[in-house]
Amino acid sequence: MEELFGLQYRLNLRTLRKIGLDFDAVTADPEQRYVWIENYRKALSAELAELIREVQENGIGSRNGRIEIVDMLHFLISLSQIVQVRPADIPFPSKTSGEDSFQVCALRTFLALDELQNSLKWKWWATGGGFKEERATAALLELWDCCAAFCSLFGMDFETMKKTYIAKNRLNFQRQDGEYDEDNKTEEDNLALKF
Repeated sequence: MEELFGLQYRLNLRTLRKIGLDFDAVTADPEQRYVWIENYRKALSAELAELIREVQENGIGSRNGRIEIVDMLHFLISLSQIVQVRPADIPFPSKTSGEDSFQVCALRTFLALDELQNSLKWKWWATGGGFKEERATAALLELWDCCAAFCSLFGMDFETMKKTYIAKNRLNFQRQDGEYDEDNKTEEDNLALKF
């Protein structure tokens, strides 16, 4: 897990530098931390939606479904780095029995993402609030458990997940070096991954 955190850290340095930000400065600045927790939370939510769509179209266990899980993992590691959840804190593989259905895992993930959002002061109309780090940490640990459950459902042990993550991380670096953006995004490079 340490290796994956290191790879994600280097990718975060690159992606934020490309938009004129410093990942270390962002994680040290309380105001920026909240912004980036929310940015990564939204990105993880979008990947969850893509995974759900993939399962609806192709069923559980598809190759692209595995990649969607790893895409979620990229943002989960990023969130963990910001909230300071360390690799040693993560219960991987899952502490669950492995009997969760896909629908239960998706619902648990959605609720954990909601709990993460609720750790931030996001209700602009409400008074009080502020960042609740313990709540964010608990939500992230639940998200890690959900990720492990998804891996189990898709037949990915830790080594398979790691190989897939490394292949996708390499692709993400290539995308950063190129002209990858929302307008030219396709799944073709994902589907060509070797893992």
